[in-house]
Amino acid sequence: MSITVNQIAEKCGVSRTTVLRALNNQGSVGKNTREKILSVAKEFNYRPNLLARSLNHGRTMSLGVVTINVENMYFVQSLNIINREAEKRGYFTNIVVCDESLEGERKLIQGLAERQMEGILISPINKGKEFEEFLLSLHIPILCIGNHVSDSITTVQVNEMKAAIDAVDLIASKGYRKIVFICPPLAVQKQQNIYAHEQRLLGFGAAVQKYSHITSQIIGDQEYLRKIETILHENPEKKTAFLCSGDSYALNIMRWGEQEGLSIPGDFGLMGFDNINILDYISPKLTTVSTNLEGVATTAVTELLQQIDTKDYSPKSIYLNHAVLDRNTL
Repeated sequence: MSITVNQIAEKCGVSRTTVLRALNNQGSVGKNTREKILSVAKEFNYRPNLLARSLNHGRTMSLGVVTINVENMYFVQSLNIINREAEKRGYFTNIVVCDESLEGERKLIQGLAERQMEGILISPINKGKEFEEFLLSLHIPILCIGNHVSDSITTVQVNEMKAAIDAVDLIASKGYRKIVFICPPLAVQKQQNIYAHEQRLLGFGAAVQKYSHITSQIIGDQEYLRKIETILHENPEKKTAFLCSGDSYALNIMRWGEQEGLSIPGDFGLMGFDNINILDYISPKLTTVSTNLEGVATTAVTELLQQIDTKDYSPKSIYLNHAVLDRNTL
C-alpha cells in the first residue's frame, strides 16, 4: 500500500496543504521543502487518489475510446498511443470494441456517455445525418479519427487523397504499366463509413488519369488474391504493381506470392498504406505510405482535451503530414 498525503506531511514536518501544493506543482512552496516532499513521495511509492480528485473537481478524468476491432494492427497501435497520451495527461481510457457492428458502435458510444466519460474518441463505421444527430445529442466532446462524419464534429486525419496520388506517382516513376488498387472495404461502402478508403480511391482515380500509358484496375472485395492470380496469369508481359489500401492486404499478397514461388518486385510490384509497426520485421521491406499514425493519435488526444477544457470550442478538420516510404517492393 502506498503512502498517503497525510503520512508524507508527517514525515516532512509540513502541513497537508503544503504537500498537495508540492505534488501538484501549485502555490508557493520553498525549493528545499518541495524537493524533500517529492523525494519522500517517490521513496514510498505515493500514488494520487484519482477518484477523490475527480469527485472534488466534479470530473471523471476518463476518456472513452471506441475501436473497430483489436485484430487489425493499425487499431492496436493507435490504442496504445491513445492510452499512453491520455495517461500522460492524468486521464484513464475506457476502451470498447464494436467488432464492426453498426448498432454495437452506437450502443457503446451511448454507454460511454452514460458512464460520464469527459470525451469520446471514435474511428466511426456509422455515417450519415442520423448518426451525426445522435452524436451531437449526447452533448459530450467527441472526436473522429480518420473517418469523417460531419463538419460539426472534429476529425483528425491525413490528406488521404493526396497520399494516394503520391503513391501512384511513385509507382509510375518505377516504370509500371498497370496499377491495380486493392481495397476490400469497398464491398461494404453502402453500409459503413469507409471515408479514409474512399479518399484513397479518389486519389488513385485522379492520379492514374495523368498517365495515358498506364492501365488501371480496382479490386474492391475479399477475393483479391484469386483476382490477382488471374491478372498476373493473363498479363505476364505487363509490368504490374498492386497498391493496397492497407498494409494488411499487402502482407497477405506478399505471403501468397511467396507460396506461389513469385518474387517481389521481380514478378510484380507491391505497395501498402499506413506503415504499421509489424513492417519492421518483414522482408523484403514493404514500400508503403506512412499515414502518421503516431501523430494522428497523439493529436487526437490533445485536441479532445482542448475540446473538453474550452467553453466555446469550434469543430475543425485537422490534417497532418503523410510520407511515402520508398523501400524494396517496387
